[in-house]
Amino acid sequence: MTEPSAQPAVSAASGAREPQPAARPGGQAREAATVMLLRDGPDGLQTWLLRRVSKMAFAGGMSVFPGGGVDPVDAAGPVPANAAAVAEQFGTTVEHAAVLLRAAGRELMEETNVQLPLEALRPWARWITPEVEPRRYDAYFFVAAVPDQATAAAVTGEASHADWISVAQALAEYERDERPMLAPTVVSLTELASLPTAAAVLDSAAARLVRPIQPTFRRNESGVWCADLGDGRLLPLPASFRTASGGVLS
Repeated sequence: MTEPSAQPAVSAASGAREPQPAARPGGQAREAATVMLLRDGPDGLQTWLLRRVSKMAFAGGMSVFPGGGVDPVDAAGPVPANAAAVAEQFGTTVEHAAVLLRAAGRELMEETNVQLPLEALRPWARWITPEVEPRRYDAYFFVAAVPDQATAAAVTGEASHADWISVAQALAEYERDERPMLAPTVVSLTELASLPTAAAVLDSAAARLVRPIQPTFRRNESGVWCADLGDGRLLPLPASFRTASGGVLS
C-alpha cells in the first residue's frame, strides 16, 4: 500500500468506482460514544488523543479520541438538562440522547479521569463503520472543554500512550505517517483546525445538525486505499490499516 503521506489529508474523489470488498456476516454496528476533549494551549487548540494498544482487535495502534461502546449501565439514570437539544441535533429521541450522554460521560471518566457535567457535552458528528469491517460501531461524537481545575490522565489500559496534543501537530504527524488515524478522527481534527479556541468549537457545535457518515472503501487513481466519505471527499487510509482492520483490504 502506498504511504498516505503522499496524499492530502482529504482529497476530492475522482475516477471510476471499483467494487467494494465483500461484506462479512455478523457485522452489526454497536452504538458508541466519543468525546473530543479540548483546551486552549500555547500552540493553539489542543485535544486529548490516545494511541490504542497495537494488539487490540479494533483500530490497534491508531490514535483516537476517548470513547467506547454504550453499555447496559448507561440505560438508567437522570435525564440531563440538555438531552432534548442533543436529541434534536442527532435526530433521535430524548431518551436515546440521554443514554448517549451518559455513555459519553462514563467513557470520558474511565479513559481520562475527567468527570464533566453531562450538560457540558455538545454533539459534533456521527460515524458508522463501513459494512465490510468485522467489528462495527455507530459512534456519536461530542465535544467538550476541559475545566480549568480538571487534570486529564492516561488511566486506561486500552492505550499505550495518551496526552494533550495540538490539533495542528496531530494532523501534521498524520500527514507524515507518524500517527495513524482513521477517517472519523482525521476529519474531526480537520474540522477543529478551522476554529481557533475551545469556546469557538463549542459555539460551532451548538448550531450543528448531525447527519450520519458511513464511509466505503475504494482505491484512488494512484491505487491507494481510501475511505470514500460519500460527499466527494477521499481520505487515504494509514499504511497499517490493513492489519488494524482485520485484513478486509488487499
